[in-house]
Amino acid sequence: MLLLTGSGIFCGWALLWLTRIPPLPDCEKITPFHSASDLLYCAKAQARTGEPNNLVQSVLLTANWPKTHANYDDSEETLKDASEQILVLANRWAQAGKLDEAVALADQIPLNTPLRKPAQTVIFEWRQDWEQGRAIEAKLRPALAASDWELAKTHLQEFKNLKTDYWLTTRYVFWQRQFQVEQQGWNQLLQARELAKTNQIENLRQAVVLARAIDLRTQVWQAAESDVDRWSKTVLDVALQRWDVGDRAGALELAKVVPPTPDLAPDAQALLSLSHAQALASEVEPVGQGLTPRYSHLFGLMEAISAVSQLPANSPYAEADLSSEEQWSEQLTDLRQLKFSDMVARLGQRTTYEWAIRQAQRVETGRPRRIQGQTLIAQWQFNLQRIEDRPILIEARSLARPGTIAALQTAIAKASEIELGRALRVEAQSLVAEWQKEIQVIEDRPLLDAAVALANQDKLPEAIAEANKIEPDRALYSRAQGLIQEWTSTIQIAEDKPILDEAKDLAYGGSLSAAINLAGQIGPGRALYDEARAAIALWTAERAYIWSIWEAEGRPVPGDGSDSDDSPSTEPQ
Repeated sequence: MLLLTGSGIFCGWALLWLTRIPPLPDCEKITPFHSASDLLYCAKAQARTGEPNNLVQSVLLTANWPKTHANYDDSEETLKDASEQILVLANRWAQAGKLDEAVALADQIPLNTPLRKPAQTVIFEWRQDWEQGRAIEAKLRPALAASDWELAKTHLQEFKNLKTDYWLTTRYVFWQRQFQVEQQGWNQLLQARELAKTNQIENLRQAVVLARAIDLRTQVWQAAESDVDRWSKTVLDVALQRWDVGDRAGALELAKVVPPTPDLAPDAQALLSLSHAQALASEVEPVGQGLTPRYSHLFGLMEAISAVSQLPANSPYAEADLSSEEQWSEQLTDLRQLKFSDMVARLGQRTTYEWAIRQAQRVETGRPRRIQGQTLIAQWQFNLQRIEDRPILIEARSLARPGTIAALQTAIAKASEIELGRALRVEAQSLVAEWQKEIQVIEDRPLLDAAVALANQDKLPEAIAEANKIEPDRALYSRAQGLIQEWTSTIQIAEDKPILDEAKDLAYGGSLSAAINLAGQIGPGRALYDEARAAIALWTAERAYIWSIWEAEGRPVPGDGSDSDDSPSTEPQ
């Protein structure tokens, strides 16, 4: 008995061992020494990822399998799939301008594999494109430097002969933009030189401004820089002369356009520093409504104060600008306070807004940043009102949710608690108007439904009378008027269609005048008026044609006194 039991247990274990699923291989640790099925499994799995390293590994695992191998066809299919993905990805890199990465990836396709030759072909094409593209750029640079625009255009068009998107689009657009910038810069320089030729100080100042606006990355700037230095020296000399004769504002206005230059005389350098300090300070002046304090404003004021404080004590410019330095220091104090208040207010809580408002109120009347502080306070109070009144609107919406007249009236009363001038007043009144319309719909819906019911029973006059009970300025008024117009048209059509049909019968029978007179009974504003007028116009033209034939034949025509229009002898039959 024990022997039989043991044999059964052993047989069951053996069956379980034979039917169990073998564990999947760890593809990150796969080597050529693993079984063919493991190699093929990992090659397929890595090819599915589409990742460059995995694709290369997939190719290496399936390359050069012997044709006699049982899994050769599967390995070859996986090899081709991974190789094609490599070429697609490498081509994408090449089109984006990553030539070295594209070549390195495409070159990973092994020798004696189906796509090795196509890979080497595209690598050759990419390199050829790069060689030609770089040669075009080498010709473009000196053409732009020499301002030979026609030659530069010719070289620019040569990019269109290349095949790679990188050269056709990316580099072409870059050099086209560079061409425009260089040409614009050269035109600016020519204008500046023309201004400088006049030897008038205002024109010379404008020449400096115009030339300094040239893009520093252009080759034109190399030619403009020496001109700017020479003109700036003249402008600064005149500025010093104006200062000496007491024209301080004119001197600073001139010196403002001069770029920083290290090799200046002490007086000139001091005047230049002072003018730049004033320029920095003017850039941070609070302008417009709701100007938010910025770190750039703080740094600008700090630089302006620093520039003035570094003036030599014996410099005539140091004493002349003490008032400005004091004002800038006051501005800096106020701006620091407002900037910190603004940072706290941006937390968006009731307490942070209240704290920010209290801090900004410390910028008193007469301070340089008083208006800016009051503007910020108004913004924060507006946001604070939104926080305070939002629960009222939320509650009002909740009260209106049942959709009954009583619920809507309660919601209207709640939303009306938001007073005029509050931040959410407009939103509250919009909700009130919406709920009032809903009440009107509930009140007037029975009237409209009754009118529709009467119309469905073909009692159109009664339906119109019922719908007219809905007064103007009610929510359903336009809908009621639309239905009234529709039903009125139906009544008019029922009344006038027999008249028009009879007129058509007369016209078909040849009695055009009678048909015209009968159709003319359909007055303006009636539903069939336009149709009747179109028919009358057609019949009138037809009658006129017949009468013209009669006149040519010498027969009497109605209207000439021989016969009446209604005479059978003259009526077209």
